Amino acid sequence: MERIVLAQREEIPTGQARVFESKGFRALLVRVGVEVHALQPTCPHRGCNWDGAVVEGETLHCPRCRFRYSARTGLNPLTTACHVNQSTAAYHYRNFPEGKADLYEVETVNNEIHVATTPTPFVKVIV
Repeated sequence: MERIVLAQREEIPTGQARVFESKGFRALLVRVGVEVHALQPTCPHRGCNWDGAVVEGETLHCPRCRFRYSARTGLNPLTTACHVNQSTAAYHYRNFPEGKADLYEVETVNNEIHVATTPTPFVKVIV
């Protein structure tokens, strides 16, 4: 899996998400506590640019359409709750693309943020 250096840790503001680009690859970086998360650079709901999105706790608020997503899981909390088949516990994201944002693996090496260029596959966890 290819990884690229996308930013320095101190470049990622607390409480606000920022889109970074390197070698033609773009991702939204979000700092939640000491962890850094990388998501697709646009909102799955309407394709809005996520640069400057406000972060409250781990919840990312799209600065244009106001849809919310978890910076940690990429899931929209309302869509997730509404589109789970209770009898089978199956998630139906193919019909609701706004329900999930792509996530990318992040590794911090010597204060540099290395991000995988391929999205992490979505894994359903049923508890």
